[in-house]
Amino acid sequence: MAEVTSPRARKRAGFSMIEMMFALVILAGGLLAMLTAQISAIKQGKYGRHTTEAAQVAQDQMEYLLRLPWAAAAAQPAAWTVPTAVSHAYQNEQGAVQQQVFNLSWRIQAAGFDPDVRLIDVNVTWNEPDAPAGAPARRYVLSSNKVNAG
Repeated sequence: MAEVTSPRARKRAGFSMIEMMFALVILAGGLLAMLTAQISAIKQGKYGRHTTEAAQVAQDQMEYLLRLPWAAAAAQPAAWTVPTAVSHAYQNEQGAVQQQVFNLSWRIQAAGFDPDVRLIDVNVTWNEPDAPAGAPARRYVLSSNKVNAG
């Protein structure tokens, strides 16, 4: 036996144009949110890469200062040094190689609590290439103690 369908039942069988428009608006909103998240992730990835490079620059300088003999002139207490430019090459999103310049400075202080301890601070600053005008420089600071072993 064949089922008899009324005209009313046939109208309810598919999606209406309004339902399709709502579905497309929801889909477009989701895609826009994903695009915004992707752009933010790319930008934060670049900032993270520069922070990692700054940490490496600071760690290299700290290791150099900690390896110096206790009596070496460069290991004596002194104020902040004049910043030295350190350049690193990196590949941008388009594949082109760019240079990022880091400014490196350090200071060595006598520890007031023990004459055989010196406090070492290494400071690395840099400006992001695509940062808005007037944005402050980013900074990475590393601190350690140097102990007179002899």
